[in-house]
Amino acid sequence: MPYSDIYLYSPLTIKTIKEGKNRALLLQFILSEIFHAMDAGKNEDPLEFVFSSPACFFPYDWSYEVGSLNKISEHAQLLEAAFPKLETSTQAFNKHLEELLSKVISRKKMKDEIPHEELNRDLNELYQLLQPFFIACKENESLLLFLIKHPEEISSLSHPENLSSLLAKMFPEGLEKIAPHLRREYENRGFHNILPEIDRMISHYEN
Repeated sequence: MPYSDIYLYSPLTIKTIKEGKNRALLLQFILSEIFHAMDAGKNEDPLEFVFSSPACFFPYDWSYEVGSLNKISEHAQLLEAAFPKLETSTQAFNKHLEELLSKVISRKKMKDEIPHEELNRDLNELYQLLQPFFIACKENESLLLFLIKHPEEISSLSHPENLSSLLAKMFPEGLEKIAPHLRREYENRGFHNILPEIDRMISHYEN
């Protein structure tokens, strides 16, 4: 039977998520949108930038601004297919996401803003619930590079934890394993020009 799944915001589908390294890419999409939602709340942007009302004129509303939680919700539909062995973690993530969506929709109806601290706590919980998926993909060099390129965002999101806390969970055998792994994978892919940058970024987490 051919795949018929259609996604408005995600470039991935159930079919493509099972191919290659797309499941690690899925996690990067989700975390990136969590960062965007955090920034929207921090800058006191309207809730529309966190969660937007459904577009009504598809496909003619292609320029419609879509909220970060809309995108996270769609990406999250693919977690089950991407991580079939993490069913409990997928259910926990989706449960908290549904609760957050319900809260945001309710506040929008009442035209009531969510305080930045409250929104950040909810986004922190989403981040914490993603950690089992990060651990499952810890060998993926693109995910590791994405994480070490965003230490400030992760620290702001996960306070009082930080990126070192996450990496320690992903590599309990020692963070000194990360740099050789990243170097080897990117050398194999021919990206020799970024090796010095990798060494510089990862050196902060090996001491």
